[in-house]
Amino acid sequence: MNKLRLSSKMHLFIIISCIVVAVGLAMGLVFHFTSGSFFNWGGDYASYRSVEVKYSVHEISTDEVLELSDKAFADNGVEYYTFVTSGMSTESRVEYRFTASQSVEGLQKAAEAINAKVSIEADKTGFATAYADLSSVFNSNRDIMYAGIAVAAAVVFQFIYFAIRYKLTMALAAFIGDVHNLALFYALLAITRVQVSSSVIALSVFAVLLTMIGCGVLFEKMRKNFRTDEYKAMPSFDQVDSASREGFLSVTIIYGFIAAAAIIMLVLTAIAGGTVFGLFMPCLCAVIALAVSEYGTMFFVPSVYSRLKLRADKYAAGRAVKYVGAAKAAKSAD
Repeated sequence: MNKLRLSSKMHLFIIISCIVVAVGLAMGLVFHFTSGSFFNWGGDYASYRSVEVKYSVHEISTDEVLELSDKAFADNGVEYYTFVTSGMSTESRVEYRFTASQSVEGLQKAAEAINAKVSIEADKTGFATAYADLSSVFNSNRDIMYAGIAVAAAVVFQFIYFAIRYKLTMALAAFIGDVHNLALFYALLAITRVQVSSSVIALSVFAVLLTMIGCGVLFEKMRKNFRTDEYKAMPSFDQVDSASREGFLSVTIIYGFIAAAAIIMLVLTAIAGGTVFGLFMPCLCAVIALAVSEYGTMFFVPSVYSRLKLRADKYAAGRAVKYVGAAKAAKSAD
């Protein structure tokens, strides 16, 4: 870490980020137009539709559920692109996922048919605990509107806070970091083909907050170091690199604790007898947000801020020279 130099690598980081964002954009567009909008939002703002079957493993086997579900879908003219199974020792579930272009009426009829058939099979043992249910990830564009307002509010709040507590150049660097990290976050969601849900959209605010934490650590290090004459005498790039090296471990530890908290939450949920099925995608997105924030705040932001600081320092030095020159001229005139 003593030799870590980031300020001179701005063009490299910009190229890396642009490549990732371009690949993510391309893959998102391909999925949108060739896969029935199951990744991106379709006309009804649903990234995918699903039919979920919950059943007791003591009453009906998973193979039987899969077989009768396949028949119900075929009879009603709908076709799923994948299914996911999960469960505990006594209760299991299967979630079938469909493209947004699939018929809602067909899915509803299939869900009712599955529910009836699974219940009949379960009744052979005297008790039915199975059901099937149709659900959409997004019901209206209000989810997107509220998420956009929350993200914009978080970015604006961070910019104002940094401008007041630190400097305008630092606030501008943090703002660029927010835009960069959000673009990278959504690009990686497209590349990894994570289905977009309301919880995933909410994690956009989480990514902004992570950026705020990382930038806050970086700029706080610089603020404290400026109290020493030795640090003030260093070139702008060396100042930023020094603060980055000092803050790298702190930010990594903070992000590591957050990642560990997500894992512990999954483990405790499983131990308590719950299901981790609904938590998998949000936790995966949280890990992606953490990775993006680590790269964005500890590599990309320092390289960008060093340029902004260099320009600000040159501007301040130029104003100081003019002020000294004007003072000397006034003194000579007297």
